[in-house]
Amino acid sequence: MWPQRNLSSAGNSGFPIDEATLPPTIGGMMQPGLIERLHATPWRGVLTITGGGSGAIPKLLTVPGASATVLEATVPYCKASLADWLGAAPARACDEQTARQMAMRAFERARLLATDANPRELFGLGCTASLASTRPKRGEHRAHVAVQTATETRVLTLHFEKGRRTRIEEEEATAHAAVALLAQTAGVHTLDLTKTPGGIEATIENVLAPAEWTGLLLNEWAAVTLHGSPAVGAAGLCLFPGSFNPPHAGHAEIARIAAERTGRPVVLELSIANVDKPPLDFVEISRRLAAIGERPAWLTNTPTFIEKAGLAPGAVFAVGADTIHRIGQDRYYSNNTARDAAFERLAAQGCRFLVFGRRKDDRFEGLEDLSMPPKLRQLCDGVTESEFRSDISSTDLRDGL
Repeated sequence: MWPQRNLSSAGNSGFPIDEATLPPTIGGMMQPGLIERLHATPWRGVLTITGGGSGAIPKLLTVPGASATVLEATVPYCKASLADWLGAAPARACDEQTARQMAMRAFERARLLATDANPRELFGLGCTASLASTRPKRGEHRAHVAVQTATETRVLTLHFEKGRRTRIEEEEATAHAAVALLAQTAGVHTLDLTKTPGGIEATIENVLAPAEWTGLLLNEWAAVTLHGSPAVGAAGLCLFPGSFNPPHAGHAEIARIAAERTGRPVVLELSIANVDKPPLDFVEISRRLAAIGERPAWLTNTPTFIEKAGLAPGAVFAVGADTIHRIGQDRYYSNNTARDAAFERLAAQGCRFLVFGRRKDDRFEGLEDLSMPPKLRQLCDGVTESEFRSDISSTDLRDGL
């Protein structure tokens, strides 16, 4: 159950659209009939573009038959709009991960809008770019275009040589690339990275998901077991949920202590769904599973602990102080009655939490330092600072700290 992964790139001799049909000036025409062929397919979806490359939207809409392809198009141009679209502000507005998250959110939106469609013929397109502007930029001029479907994640990145093209020309190239990537997804175009106009470097990555991952994304599956882990539904487990982005020595120590304290087998649990963020795309899933390695793990579609408990009756959940604090927050429940009812359901299923402390503002914060609803506290056992303290975090590792 491993994905098919493809990486390709080209420098100044490759581009995803024939150079003859995309000169490095404005006014270039796409392959004749390309968009018409796209509109003739059953593929439908949502586009979300932060600004650069938004010319892809009129390219699609001005060709007859656009309503057969485009369900919705949005331009979350300012930071607040992009954060609202994604559910939280991204770490960086212009990078390939943000483009993938935008595409996944667009794919989920397409599923919501086209309930009558085959979900395997829906797409979400995300595009974020940092192009030439009125002020010189210290960073690279670049664009990231991602397309998400039920079976594949594709990401195309363009790097523009500074000063070689105007903003309008960089916009035009990005818009052409977005349409070309979408046309390839629909099977009516083949990206050719051997024909790039000078001054553009192009790379593309695509991950074709195993059937199990598609089933998780479409809510047809609840979990997939990995590396000889116990079967879903097995009793007497210690489930260790996390993003593992990336896993580190602290995670390994938590798993070791949890096994000693509970006397149970520990299973890592990576959920593709999150109550605050878009689902993980297939590129992200493949990277995180590769980082986890051969440890017993479940890949699930269970964003809440009530759902996790349904997979592992009577489980002990090994969690950090930040996670248990988040579980108790009112914003995740319609009211206090609903919140307490959720904790009572966990108690009725025999579930408990083993809580590991964390560093916060240069001090250690353990279970006893946390404010939480009484019914949740009743389900918790704490690990003391003398038993476990790890000041490393995945966030610090991602930020290079």
